Order: sequence, then C-alpha cells, then structure tokens
Amino acid sequence: MRIAVVTTSYPESLGDPSGHFVLAEVTTLRNEGHDVEVISPRPGGAFGWPGVVARLRAQPLRVVDVARFVNHARVLVRRGGFDRIVAHWALPSALPIATACTSPLEIVSHGGDVRLLTKLPSVAREAVVRSLAARAETWRFVSESLLDSLVARVSHAVAAEVLRVAKVVPPPLDLPAIASEDVEERRLKLGALYVSVGRLVQKKRVDRVLYHVAERRKHGEHAELVVVGDGPERAKLTRLAARLSVPTRFVGKTTHPEALAWIAAADALAFASEEEGLSTVLREAAALGTAVVHV
Repeated sequence: MRIAVVTTSYPESLGDPSGHFVLAEVTTLRNEGHDVEVISPRPGGAFGWPGVVARLRAQPLRVVDVARFVNHARVLVRRGGFDRIVAHWALPSALPIATACTSPLEIVSHGGDVRLLTKLPSVAREAVVRSLAARAETWRFVSESLLDSLVARVSHAVAAEVLRVAKVVPPPLDLPAIASEDVEERRLKLGALYVSVGRLVQKKRVDRVLYHVAERRKHGEHAELVVVGDGPERAKLTRLAARLSVPTRFVGKTTHPEALAWIAAADALAFASEEEGLSTVLREAAALGTAVVHV
C-alpha cells in the first residue's frame, strides 16, 4: 500500500527528538511492507523545535512558511496517487492539507490540535470538527481524555459524528538501545537525581520542577536536577535555579537516545506539564523503570 504521512513534526536529522513518535509509526509501517512517503515542512521554518507557537513568536514572518507548507503539501497529496493518508494533527495536516484529495484518511490527534479546536469560536469549532469527522475514515486519539475533551465541546450531533470514526490508540513507543555506560556516567555519586525532559516553554511548567527540588533540599535531601530540552524559557529558568540555589544542569536539546539515558539514570522524572494528550516521556520513564513525580 502506498501511504502518505502528513505531519508538522518530524525529525530533521537522525538524532533530532522532534516528532520521534511519528518516526516510530513510519518505521512500523515500512517494516510491514508499505511504501511510505513523509510530507513534512522544510527545516528552519515555522515548524520544529521548540514548537510552532514559540517559533512564530520569535519570528512572526514565519507565518509565510506555514502558508507555503500547506499549499505545497496540498499539491503533493493531490498528485501523489496514495492509497491512504495518515495526518498527524488535525490542524493543519488533516484540514486543510489531507482533505485536498479523496484517498481514505486517518487523522491522528496528539493534544495540541485538540486544544486548538476547543479554543475556536463555537460556530467555527462545530464546522471544522464536523468537516473532519465527515471526511475521516478513522480519527485516532492518543488518549481517552483527549477524545472526551473534544466531544464535550461540540454539539451532540457533531459529537456523534466524531465518535462514529474515533479510536483511542497510543502511538508506538520507540526505545532505542541505551548502553549501560551511558547511563552510569550520568548517575550522581551522592544524593538524588531528578530529571525534567521536554521543551522549555511556559506550559511545560519546569518552574514547578525547580520549586519541587528546592523544597526537597529544604527537607535535607541532597537533590540535584538535570533539565533536558531547550526553548524560550531557558534564560528565565536558569535565573530561577540560581535564585532557589538548586544545583541544575541544563543540557539543552539532545538526541533521543541521550534523553533516554538521562531518564534511565535519574532517581525520578519530575513532570509538571499542564497540557498533554498522552505524554511520551511518561511512557518512556515507565518502560525504563524510572519513578515519576508529578509536581
């Protein structure tokens, strides 16, 4: 089967952690013998680390790149002769891109797209969700709570249309092999090691992680923190760590295997994000046997 995977988040290089859950699905499809073409934005534009919102705030003119990608991707799906389209994120991968052709469509919602839909004015939300549900053969949600949050914000008629095609399926979990020496060199000789992994944007609430570690230290725990990831909040978080006297290492954006090595080395993954569909990093911590502290 010839399949197009339309996505706004996909690794730009072998070590890029962006969209690795989409890469895991593409790899699975290819291993099953399918001919898969990935349609994703060009590197360095509006999409990519640490997220389209942060990138547009930093350079508003990147909005032109959004329009350019949408138009180019619509042309590709029209001309491609695909047997199936898998659109990761309802907006813009499914609408307006994938709806430009008549191939069977599977929409995959991870969280940000559902939050965007629920924030639309009610009339627009009804129209867009109805259009997506009518066009999709399957609308896959990565968690039950994500599906519930969408159907709760539309009319009963539109909710019924969504539920007719909805499935709740967690995405494949990609866990590349981690050498034991990579884990051991990250372990602290004394005290507890907390790790936070993710984009350094406000909604990830890494500030709460810093306050949590500071509180543990007040109670006599020799606790230190490693922050894996980068983003516009880094400078603010660095200043907060200094003010709270929390020994913190900001390692920046790393490869996926290195991020996993930090999780495996930690005594606990500290998690404070306010907005997640199904957190990949929580699933990774569970798979690696690392405790999770919700703060």
